[in-house]
Amino acid sequence: MRTWIRTAPALGPVRRLGGRLRRRVARPFLGKDPDRCLVCGAAKSPFASTRFAANPKLERRFARCQGCGFLQIEELTADRYLGKTSLDDLPEVGHGRIGTSDEPGREFKMARLAVDLLDRPEVDVLLYGIGRSLDNHHVARLPRVRTVAIGDIVKLRDDAEFHDATERATRRFPVVVASEVVEHFRDPQRDFAKLFQFVSRDGLLICATNIYRGGDLATDRYPFWPDHTSYYTGRALLEIARTNGYLVDFRTPRVTGENGRKRYVFFTRSPDVLQAVALHFASVTLGPSEPMPT
Repeated sequence: MRTWIRTAPALGPVRRLGGRLRRRVARPFLGKDPDRCLVCGAAKSPFASTRFAANPKLERRFARCQGCGFLQIEELTADRYLGKTSLDDLPEVGHGRIGTSDEPGREFKMARLAVDLLDRPEVDVLLYGIGRSLDNHHVARLPRVRTVAIGDIVKLRDDAEFHDATERATRRFPVVVASEVVEHFRDPQRDFAKLFQFVSRDGLLICATNIYRGGDLATDRYPFWPDHTSYYTGRALLEIARTNGYLVDFRTPRVTGENGRKRYVFFTRSPDVLQAVALHFASVTLGPSEPMPT
């Protein structure tokens, strides 16, 4: 016998099958209704232009959700990643964030943190949206890492097992790292659902992104980058987690980003894994990351 348990409208029903609760994604909110938030389905403001105060030549159009506060950024250009044929075509990123052949970058440090938090004899790792970073080689040398794979929308390299992020996942991983990826999502609920399908049931996904706390957008550099299309509040990410049956936690990395808004966002379906995150940060103040830029 199937039993349906009704929850809050934005979260969708929970289906009880085989003794487990499985949450269905709230599909009605995944459309392109121009008056509705792409995250929670609440009403949103019309798009309005804002100029960046420090450089008035930078101008973007934003629509703010009246429910979860999610900030949708109108697309400025086509995806600058599509159409590339090699790593050399991708833009450079400075400040040690991207791993090189000699020095590990942020994704390596995020993966190492996740491996330590899970504390298992062997784990497989997926680096999602890794771009030109060579951190997969550094992660592969960690003692408890068995294999390292890359997930991306275009295959530009042959130095690791590749998973097409636009297709249904054929493998799940205990550790998934997505650094500076989710702010490029055009349709957050749909795109997060694609990302979550790579995470094993008791696994851990760590994302790195800035969190929108409200305030004057004209003084916030982050949403003015040309390929940023999603600026999340904590409540918006909580909504995405709940919709997909995940728990979520937020921690501050050593590099805090513009106005101290950079966060590591931990997603897991396991209460035990989330507790491990909490216990780790009970004694550690900041998450590991690249050095602060000078």
